Amino acid sequence: NRSSRRRPNRQNGALASTATPNKFSTMTTDAMPVEEKLCDVPPLPEPAADGKVVIIGGGIAGLSCGCYLQMNGIQTEILEASLLPGGLCTAWHRGPYVFDGCLRWLMGTHPPSAFHQVWTELGAIAGRKVFVHDEMLRIEGADGKTLSVPADLDKLAREFKRIAPEDSGLIDKLVRDARRCAPLEPPLENALELMSLFEKMKTGLRYLPMVPVIFRYKNVPITTYLARYKNKFLREALQLIVGNEDMSALVLVMLLAFRTRNNTGFVAGGSWDFAMAIADRYARLGGTVRYKARVTSIKVENNRATGVQCADGTFVPAATVVSCADGHTTIFKMLDGRFVDKKILYLYEHCQPFPAIIQVSLGIKKIFPDAPHTLNLALRQPLCVDDQTRHNNLEVETFGSESGLCPEGTTVMTLRFPTSYEFWTGLKKTDPQRYRAEKKRVVQEIIAILDKRFPGLAEQIERSDIATPATFVRYTGNWQGSYEGWLPTPRILGRRIPYTLPRLENFYMAGHWVVAGGGLPSAAIAGRYVAQMICAQNGKVFAATNP
Repeated sequence: NRSSRRRPNRQNGALASTATPNKFSTMTTDAMPVEEKLCDVPPLPEPAADGKVVIIGGGIAGLSCGCYLQMNGIQTEILEASLLPGGLCTAWHRGPYVFDGCLRWLMGTHPPSAFHQVWTELGAIAGRKVFVHDEMLRIEGADGKTLSVPADLDKLAREFKRIAPEDSGLIDKLVRDARRCAPLEPPLENALELMSLFEKMKTGLRYLPMVPVIFRYKNVPITTYLARYKNKFLREALQLIVGNEDMSALVLVMLLAFRTRNNTGFVAGGSWDFAMAIADRYARLGGTVRYKARVTSIKVENNRATGVQCADGTFVPAATVVSCADGHTTIFKMLDGRFVDKKILYLYEHCQPFPAIIQVSLGIKKIFPDAPHTLNLALRQPLCVDDQTRHNNLEVETFGSESGLCPEGTTVMTLRFPTSYEFWTGLKKTDPQRYRAEKKRVVQEIIAILDKRFPGLAEQIERSDIATPATFVRYTGNWQGSYEGWLPTPRILGRRIPYTLPRLENFYMAGHWVVAGGGLPSAAIAGRYVAQMICAQNGKVFAATNP
């Protein structure tokens, strides 16, 4: 129902956090193309840049960069193609249910932590309840075997040895290495690009105990590492913890390391409240956001970025341009591929982005007190999600009313599956009727599977929703429908992805296309680092403040 979409409340040009969480209220229905939405927006006359920084994209990276620049007295304006802020950090309403499209667990929910410091400075989680789950994941095999994956490493070792005593040596080594990497955090004092030799040496010494572990795992594919384990069920379980089979084995170590600190959890209200809180912080700092302002090109004169051109014909001048938009679109469309070198071409020609996904969300008028927060369920028959992809497992996240996503006495369940970008985007373009039929089929099959595990679920479903790669592309423009940027494979880990482009001045990039592995913390930190670089460029000493 397109009429149910509310226009955003504005405060100093940005969005106030009192708006209803319905960013994608028509997310999986036939929405107007972005071009049509923009056509009724008249071009606005623009004053001279006067030192202003223009930020392309109002996701977490763009909001973070804008907040930190405003804290340091540098005026910014964010140009956001959508109606509301947040980018991929979003949620949408279906009746009384909020279906979260991003947050699963967040790093930095408690001090002391570099990430917690960033969230505090951005006002992202202040006053909100955080749920820290003792169990990362519960796995139920087709043969009736179950495995709990505790966040506590000692409990995890005991649970793993219970099912795989023959792999005790490998389990002990994995736990030991994860514990050694648990303190790993990014430096906040300065971006690496701005550090002196002494500062780099000091930072290196801080990471020295972790370096042998990182080098031992980062170039090893997860499948190669898991082949060392004798127990088949444990091998499968460890692969399920990591997810994608192309990832580096270092991902497994880091996931266990991060979760064992009891500093990760789900924040009540989910992605919507999280993004809106940062947007509100940006507004209170004096920043402005222009919505429905899709940037089509970046203006360059004498190898200097001087502003951006919007789809409605508006030219917005800038002293500095920061793109927090899709990396491929920025480099090869907005800048016509003019500012690349071998390193950048290697990234986009040989490195893998996170795969496109389908998300199925269910609003259920029933509670499931015995359901784990995250359950991985082995399937007796593979689930077909496109013309080629078959899944033998289904991972479901369960949220009760305490999460802020549904009313008392109800439940939200969400499921995500890697799928073919080409299949879904092609089908929507060439055969919309079959596209809708395939979406309906996937939802119905998933409900039937869940109803066997949770008897009575099917008859209590009040709302269902499915977002395909075509949905994500329509609302975020992410290259190949990727939801998190670069996949942390052996090929890309260890590569320093620059925040700038060769031969182009007064221009920066931030977000998950400049940090392998993606995620909200990486996006926010990247925005902070770029703000530090711009402050240095302007002769300012960077400072961050709390609300």
